[in-house]
Amino acid sequence: MAKSTAVVLALLFTVASIQALPYGDDNNDIYSNDDYEDVAAPANSDGMEDGESVIIKMPHFVTSGQNMLVNEGSTIKLPCQVNKLEGFVLLWKKGDDFVAVGDRIVNPSDPRLQLVKETNGNTLVISLAEEEDAGEYVCQVSTYKPIDITHSVKIRVKPEVRPVPDNGIIVATSGSSVELNCEVTRGSPAPEMTWHRKERKMPTGEESIRGISLAYKAVTRHHSGIYICQADNGFGEPSVANLKLDVQHKPEIEQEETFIHTGEGDQTEVICIVHSSPKATVSWYKDGEPLTQESLDFLINQRGNRHTLTIPGVDSSKFGKYACRAENGLGEDQKTTEVSGKAEAAQIKSDPKGGEYDRFTLDWTARSVSPISNFKIEYKTNSDNVWKSSEVEAFNLSQEDNIYTGTHMIASLTPATVYLAKVSSKNVYGYSSPSQAFKFATRGADPVQKPITGSGAVPHNHFVSVTFCSSLVALYLLH
Repeated sequence: MAKSTAVVLALLFTVASIQALPYGDDNNDIYSNDDYEDVAAPANSDGMEDGESVIIKMPHFVTSGQNMLVNEGSTIKLPCQVNKLEGFVLLWKKGDDFVAVGDRIVNPSDPRLQLVKETNGNTLVISLAEEEDAGEYVCQVSTYKPIDITHSVKIRVKPEVRPVPDNGIIVATSGSSVELNCEVTRGSPAPEMTWHRKERKMPTGEESIRGISLAYKAVTRHHSGIYICQADNGFGEPSVANLKLDVQHKPEIEQEETFIHTGEGDQTEVICIVHSSPKATVSWYKDGEPLTQESLDFLINQRGNRHTLTIPGVDSSKFGKYACRAENGLGEDQKTTEVSGKAEAAQIKSDPKGGEYDRFTLDWTARSVSPISNFKIEYKTNSDNVWKSSEVEAFNLSQEDNIYTGTHMIASLTPATVYLAKVSSKNVYGYSSPSQAFKFATRGADPVQKPITGSGAVPHNHFVSVTFCSSLVALYLLH
């Protein structure tokens, strides 16, 4: 510190010795005390009488102090200019330490510091900014009553983050609580933390979540994945760290199809998607009997978690129920797919709300590789336990699409009543599984069940509707 002060004093002396103070003008201008100061001249000065004063015009700043936020590694530029510098010296200080005096840097050994001369002033330039460069820089004019401006500099430091733990892997059991954390090891100002998951949304559906950490009370396999924590304080690209969450659980199998309709000679595939951690052992069965890679006429393949059983040439002996079973140390799962020559389940197309009191027309379609000869229709009221049935002939609309249609008018129904119906298709392999139960109603009833509102009491106008409908039914029966 003593050495620095000595250097400053030497510089001040040198600068002062080569500059003369200007005298005031001989005109009659009226000067403000803020713009001028009087300096008493020494006795017997040449050309001056005793007690005569020198009038010195005070400079004022044409630049102002600034608040700067500079990225680490960038260049800091601090301007300092006055309207008239002649006869005065500019001083730069940071805290209590002098940085520059006049046109000289106090510490010339620091190559990052430079003074760029400007008209009536200079600019202090600090290249390759460091954290330690943050602070207040004062530019001062060496007047009798010093005046100055202050630049406040903050250094923005690129954030750095690391996963917790360091290896970036968290292993948890399904149902347990998990907290994901990333630690900010460097960065100023403190960065904002954002989380997202690689190649998928967050488990709760968001694209990203803000926060220092993520906490889940009960994780499932759907929480597994690579989480990316991102720290951003405005310094270029955000800094990131990856954290892999492995939720271990018993196997869960997804099926692409539960029923595969095919014809003889075709090739078909039974597919199971197996989700498991740790990795599961997958085995295949046909009608309860195990299949292996050595089983004739079957090909077993795996790609990732997609397991495939290929049946190259289907015949009646290949029809049956195929099961894939997956097991690991936490449990097992099994799914079954039926491969059959029977027709696919029929799709009923009718409007469920009938327009007639005692009959209803049912329309449907069904797909089958083998020709469908006829359909079986079954129906009953909601309260009945026994299904009534009828059979009708099938019609082929498109041989290319193997689509068959059927229609049947169900007669002798009760007015204003809700019914259930289902359709089965027959080909050379027998009857297919029945269609999903179809709810319909004769005129006067609504097949769509409406919720009870309020206290459950029947509205007054409901009785009017029932009476009116009953009267219409009576008139219809009389005719």
